[in-house]
Amino acid sequence: MEEFPRLYRFFDADSDKTAREKRVEKEMKLLQSKHSSVLNSARQIFSIAINCLQHLHNLKDGNVSQDNLGESIENYKIQLGKYHKILLSEIKSEKSELFSETVMQEHKIKLIKAKDEKNVENIIEVLLSLRVNALQISPEQRRSLVAELIRNDIFQISKEGTNSFVLELLDIASHALKHAICALISVIASTPQGVEYLIQIDMEIIRRTIEILKDQEDGSVTQRFCIAILQKTSVKEQVIPVLVENGMIDWILNLLLKSIKHEIHIFSRDFSSALLANILHCGTTLEKLEEDSDLTKDIMTKLLSLLKENIPSTVLMHILICLSYLSKERFSQQIEYCDFVNKISDFVEYYNSLSTSENDGNPEVDRKTVLDLCAHMFHPKDVSNDVSQTMEYNEMKCEDRIKEFENAEGDLIFECFQDEVS
Repeated sequence: MEEFPRLYRFFDADSDKTAREKRVEKEMKLLQSKHSSVLNSARQIFSIAINCLQHLHNLKDGNVSQDNLGESIENYKIQLGKYHKILLSEIKSEKSELFSETVMQEHKIKLIKAKDEKNVENIIEVLLSLRVNALQISPEQRRSLVAELIRNDIFQISKEGTNSFVLELLDIASHALKHAICALISVIASTPQGVEYLIQIDMEIIRRTIEILKDQEDGSVTQRFCIAILQKTSVKEQVIPVLVENGMIDWILNLLLKSIKHEIHIFSRDFSSALLANILHCGTTLEKLEEDSDLTKDIMTKLLSLLKENIPSTVLMHILICLSYLSKERFSQQIEYCDFVNKISDFVEYYNSLSTSENDGNPEVDRKTVLDLCAHMFHPKDVSNDVSQTMEYNEMKCEDRIKEFENAEGDLIFECFQDEVS
């Protein structure tokens, strides 16, 4: 009986497909193609709706004039008409049309013109249009999109040899514009090539992003995009010293501590804790902490205090990763001062005893992942040969920097929040 399935597979593979089977297979492929087209069109229409709602809210609040309202309505009608035809005809959408050279250049020309004319409304409209196109495209094409934005030098950085174009946009006193420009910068920062594009001149875009970040309400949409930019760019080691110099370690720790008593958007907590892990992973950061014992104690104390708080499992794992970077022999005095080893052991016992109902999501999977992470990072390599006063911990490799902007398949994730237009 055990051999029967294998024998059947040999027989099945050797048999010729009937005309009916071939026809069904062909029809199935066509149906799948149409289904994919409908889903893609629905995603595109949803993205257009976000753009339209943003425009309506700006009109309602008096943030924009109605001078170009007719042109905007016509643009929405054209875009919706295009995808309406796709849905009616059930023809597979030509994805390349969304990002043709002509369309990209038209956006760039409009952006330059709007900036030269200091027309904030038109600048926002172009930036939102570029982002809407980015959200419309399928995940497997997003790297190509970022490459096209860079190749077309959308921010004029390569052509002018300066960051002035994008820095001047970031400096304009408009909340809606800061939202739009930060959202597009986050899209570009989603690949290593995009980060290189943004920092090729200097680190001013990073510094300006930090300034905008600190001026936002905790958990706000614009703050989330700023955190996303910094987290994505932190995979480049040369960015880390700028983050440290501008007080991002302390800022992130304070945000995480505030989130215990005040509701702060999960994205801000998740990405900021991942950003902190990348900062503490860097050799220059560890050297600085080695020279400043009090700062290291403060960081270690705050991180350890968060372990038993009611925080999302992703944030908890990032905190544990942060602590693993500080669990080196070079910080032995601080480890002893903070009672590091006992507090990690206490946490493992506490977390293992938690009821599954006390966690959200998939508690059993989350608990196993957290405990496995602790076992990997905080288990002595060889207790019998341990002659030091501290534990010798397993280390994460240099390539283990956290990339929150990729999913399990390696596809890029472009942020899109339901409350962007609220």
